[in-house]
Amino acid sequence: MESMTGFGKGVFQSDNYTITVYAKSLNSKYLDISLKLPKRYTFLEERIRKFVSQEFKRGKIEIQVKCVGTDLSQKEVLIDIELARNLKTSLTRLKSELGFEDPLTFSDFLKFREYLLLEEKEEELDKLWEEIYPPLNEALKALKASRLKEGENLKNVLKIYLEKLKDETLQIEKLKEKAIKDSKEKLKGRIDKLFKEFNLREIDENRFYQELVYLLDKIDFTEELDRLKVHIFHFENTMEEEDCGKKLDFICQEMFREINTLSNKAQSSEISIIAVKIKELIEKLREQIQNIA
Repeated sequence: MESMTGFGKGVFQSDNYTITVYAKSLNSKYLDISLKLPKRYTFLEERIRKFVSQEFKRGKIEIQVKCVGTDLSQKEVLIDIELARNLKTSLTRLKSELGFEDPLTFSDFLKFREYLLLEEKEEELDKLWEEIYPPLNEALKALKASRLKEGENLKNVLKIYLEKLKDETLQIEKLKEKAIKDSKEKLKGRIDKLFKEFNLREIDENRFYQELVYLLDKIDFTEELDRLKVHIFHFENTMEEEDCGKKLDFICQEMFREINTLSNKAQSSEISIIAVKIKELIEKLREQIQNIA
């Protein structure tokens, strides 16, 4: 089991520069990768995203890269000579036609910066990747270890809640026969009272028994209890799977649906109290599951 929260750090140091990568992970329904890269490594954005997505399936992953050194900020001044020459010709003609007396200076050219370009020295992508891969890989491994460690803690918490859930479900199992018997007796008493009160003599027996079967089915919560136990068993097994967060959340929804229907059918104050406890436990399970990848 893997948590979606964690932190990792990786450092690569050469004689002239140091690259530090920070990797942080938070909760998210999906995989959401955000990058903060120095300009030098912006061309590697897609490659970094792909690399991260191979290691993680869920969570908001924030990757920050910091560089300190002398060899990482080399720039070249690139001059578009042809554009500058055309600009000079146009400015000279404009000066002549408008009668300007001041001579052209370099500051006049700087007003038209389109022809003057400052660019980082172009590097091969593979070389850039060789620089950033070691600290990135180290940071992601540390992040994975952090998430797995936190995941084990979460699993232990889930197991505690699950054992309590089993105990409460067992209490309902013990009360089931008595609760169903009591409900049937109440139903029988209501039917007898109706017959006496309204002096019913002629009834449609087929319709009567159809309605009786329907009412008896409404007070029998055996199926709901059995399905609840199946979901608990399924939950326990699913905790051992990878990337189980979404599946566990779905199982919790199903458990909540079953205990809600069961409580309505049971018409028992004792079972209603236990059902409230079970709902609270399911909610606690869901709170923890929001952190699971």
